[in-house]
Amino acid sequence: MHRLSRLAEKVFVVLSLFFSTTALIPILIEKEETVGLSQDPYTPILFLGVYIVTLLLIIKRWKSFAYVAQKDIWIWLLTGIVLASVLWTVAPDLTLRRGVLLLGTTGFGVYLATRYTMREQLELLAWMFGLIILLSFVFAIALPSYGLMTFQEKGIHAGAWRGVITHKNTLGRLMNVSTIVFLLLCVDNSLSQQKYRWVPWVGFVLSAILIILSTSKTALVVLLTLITILPLYRALRGKYNQVIPSVLTVILVLGSIAVLLLDNLPVIATALGKDLTLTGRTDIWELMLELIWERPLLGYGFNAVWQSWDNDVTAYLWRTLEWECPYAHNGFMDLFAELGIIGLIVFSISYVTACIKGVMWLRMTKMVEGLWPLMYLTFLFLSNVTESTLVATNSIFWILYISIIFSTAVEYEQAKKYNYYLSLMQEEEGIIN
Repeated sequence: MHRLSRLAEKVFVVLSLFFSTTALIPILIEKEETVGLSQDPYTPILFLGVYIVTLLLIIKRWKSFAYVAQKDIWIWLLTGIVLASVLWTVAPDLTLRRGVLLLGTTGFGVYLATRYTMREQLELLAWMFGLIILLSFVFAIALPSYGLMTFQEKGIHAGAWRGVITHKNTLGRLMNVSTIVFLLLCVDNSLSQQKYRWVPWVGFVLSAILIILSTSKTALVVLLTLITILPLYRALRGKYNQVIPSVLTVILVLGSIAVLLLDNLPVIATALGKDLTLTGRTDIWELMLELIWERPLLGYGFNAVWQSWDNDVTAYLWRTLEWECPYAHNGFMDLFAELGIIGLIVFSISYVTACIKGVMWLRMTKMVEGLWPLMYLTFLFLSNVTESTLVATNSIFWILYISIIFSTAVEYEQAKKYNYYLSLMQEEEGIIN
């Protein structure tokens, strides 16, 4: 019975993560005449159920949850700012609903860190991404009217793969995370003698193929960057006299590549099918900065900027841009606009602290999960330069950010205690001998 309940809990986690990617439900109910409108009554109900079940699971292990939850004050401070923004938001009802949902999303991330080790989380993510990969190939090949981009965005991306995800670029970002997960499992030495060692390689290759088929140029660049940077992070585990030359070498190589890219920017932009405004993104950013400086301290409220023509701020942006832009195409700028400089500073402190702890955890353990926090944090930064997936409700990107922060803190502390007791035992044995 106990084994069955543990299996049911894992199935619940995998399915919850699956739906947090915007998979399946939105594309099944999408119609051409309702594109761009909020016509999904099922997903909010689904996540209400997810958060109720999560709350029950938290109550069951409330002491462990409380122990883990107090490991990072910055996340709770940021969540508090989100909830408090209902006091000054330009969209009170929406900000309140989304703020409560963010609290639920954050709680689910902390629950993951409480219930599963980082290694177990990687395995659960592998199952979830495996499901997305399988269904994406099935839908794109057998049900192309669902699995391919067709009428979305006036058909400009027609033919690009989106699988069971709402948009080709979202599929590309998800497959970026999928490649990290499967690549880490591929290089895991503990799997060297296992019968199914080839499975993570299949997952990695299929994830990369889906990035290519999605035609997302940003996802492809991020993939190449992550593969390139993995050896650098592994080098951080070495002695300092070995790490410094490695870091300097990588900096010189990347610096040289950056210079070449900057010198040939027009040619490269043309080859990628882009322009030097990053397909109009710089125009959006310029307008956003003007808007931000009107309310720089606290912003316009959580999720209150990009909504509908009924929202005065959104209407102003859309009229000026002359098209219905869904977001700023920069996660940090969206966060700045919504929560002001205070919210941006709190998130930045949280992020930098997570990176520092990620390095400490990486040097503490030789296991493959030691690489996971830094790899994901790198992806999160890179993907939010031209997209917006930072502080988001019901989002796998926010769930993973939360689980990584709290898991790193807890597992680093446990490893530190273990190493301390191990050194004491070694000292005692030395004295006895």
